[in-house]
Amino acid sequence: MAAGYLGFTSFSAVYEETQISLSRLQGSHATPSDSEELSQDTSAPDEFALNARTREACLFVLQNVPEPSRGKTCLRGSPCEAWYYYFLDRVLESFYETFGHYFGPQRSTKSLEELAVILCRNTTLPFSDEDDIQPDQWMAQFSGPSTRWEALGLIFGFWDFSEYSITIRKSPTQDEYGRPSQATKKCVDFCLDLCNEFSPASSMLLVLTYRRLVMQTILHGDMNRYHVLPDSPDYQLKFMIEIKRRIYYQIYNLHMTMVSLTGRPPLLSQSYNTTPLPLDIGNSTLFGVNEITLAQATVDIGVLGWDKHARRFSATFMRARAKLAMLREEIMHFALSTKRHVSVEELLDVKARESCTIKEFPAFMKYNDSDLDDRKHEVVILYWKLLMRLEHLLNVFFIERLLLKHGHAQSELLSVSFDMITYTLPFWTHQDTLLPLRGDCEWLVSDALLQLVTPYSLSLLHQLRAYSQIMAFGVPAGGILCQELLKPTLHNDPRITRSSLIQKLSLLVGFLDWVKPTAPNGDLCGKCKTIIKHVLDQALNAPAPGYESAPGTAFDWDFTTQVDFDFDLLDTFGWTRPEPSLSQQTNAWCGTSR
Repeated sequence: MAAGYLGFTSFSAVYEETQISLSRLQGSHATPSDSEELSQDTSAPDEFALNARTREACLFVLQNVPEPSRGKTCLRGSPCEAWYYYFLDRVLESFYETFGHYFGPQRSTKSLEELAVILCRNTTLPFSDEDDIQPDQWMAQFSGPSTRWEALGLIFGFWDFSEYSITIRKSPTQDEYGRPSQATKKCVDFCLDLCNEFSPASSMLLVLTYRRLVMQTILHGDMNRYHVLPDSPDYQLKFMIEIKRRIYYQIYNLHMTMVSLTGRPPLLSQSYNTTPLPLDIGNSTLFGVNEITLAQATVDIGVLGWDKHARRFSATFMRARAKLAMLREEIMHFALSTKRHVSVEELLDVKARESCTIKEFPAFMKYNDSDLDDRKHEVVILYWKLLMRLEHLLNVFFIERLLLKHGHAQSELLSVSFDMITYTLPFWTHQDTLLPLRGDCEWLVSDALLQLVTPYSLSLLHQLRAYSQIMAFGVPAGGILCQELLKPTLHNDPRITRSSLIQKLSLLVGFLDWVKPTAPNGDLCGKCKTIIKHVLDQALNAPAPGYESAPGTAFDWDFTTQVDFDFDLLDTFGWTRPEPSLSQQTNAWCGTSR
């Protein structure tokens, strides 16, 4: 399946540009083109068998398709959705003209399976949303013999099998059409699942997603208010309120991670949120397992919201991550906005607040390099320390990219990237230490499955976690290190030498290679690995004779810095020109960001 839209802060767009640049530098046949890979990955086989889950979903949908005589009369829509109805009416007519014989009173499972294969194969075909496409061409992509699951899902979304669909409305106050049934909603859910399995992103898929949301609100209401829970100075700690707070911030933290990873605008915003952070109390206290009452737990909360006794709870780390996620959201608004111009002063202000936020965290959250080799260190706490360090560094990474874009001379991007790589690699190099992820009772509520799965599943879960670390932190930072390796700059960080860059990138390649191709987005890991390997090849195998070191360079490079190569790796904010100030900086990363 195609990756869909990936915006300015994502890693993939610039890695693709880098691949093109490397092809120009090394020859047009250095790496396979994206179009070649895409054609190999998404081409539908002549014959393919449906797995059990897919087969069950297909048959459920097709068994619920009404006979043509009824289906043609039950298509309904509100006046606000008239444009959907306009073309769906034609699509439904062509659907029954082509496949109506499958939907008689007696339907065989074998014939429905045949139709399911046809629809699945159609759904794998490319879908054009080009601006100059004509209406008939657009509808022909999902009509008649080309019917796709997107179209059938939309038809289910507008089928009304209530009594109002076969009777004339008697008064202006009576509902024009009835509520969708649970079975109809389930058919829409299955169609959307099948689209996500077989289809790239398209306008039809977006419309289907929207329609499912409408049906969801009609059936279950839309008054969920987890983002507007009350806050007051005299708040009395209550179990369910704290549970709702934790649910909201668990979702919010993950959402901000996905926003930065994909470059898509945030859907949750602190601008409209009144829900306070969950209190820093233990799970055993919250669930009434120990003898500490909720009232007593409230007394132990300090003025900054942390436990006065510096006890380590899962909520402690959730609160800390949420504080960094709030700053991440602010940074993403700066990075992704197409209307608002951000100033250097604003960026420096958020950078200062980032440093202050880190300083306010409990002391036990601070990661020390010796922690990794301390066998007495609790694994879960070690994991959280590394994650907090990386989350902080990623915020600084985006700030430095924005500062660089706005011509700020004192950039710490290179040092920040070097540290991001340094603290990402232990998830691979120290698997023996980080694999168990057990030993702290406060972790059980937020990750209880770890106590239930088999050792094999533990290994797989560890790999999935490691995958998220490498894609969120390692790959973006690796891009900047690649850029430095190919186009060295003047900087004052003694750690960053040609040797150290090659060592870090080589380990990063090993980490990427460790992620199995079958892992989520394993193909993206493979593409990033290929590009980094080509950068290493270029650095190690293409020395230029007669090269003279630039004045002030701290090490002797054995290849030219005058490479005609616009690397622009991880062009986080859509720049199309070489970065202007890297040759005039970078200073060492100051202690406030470490």
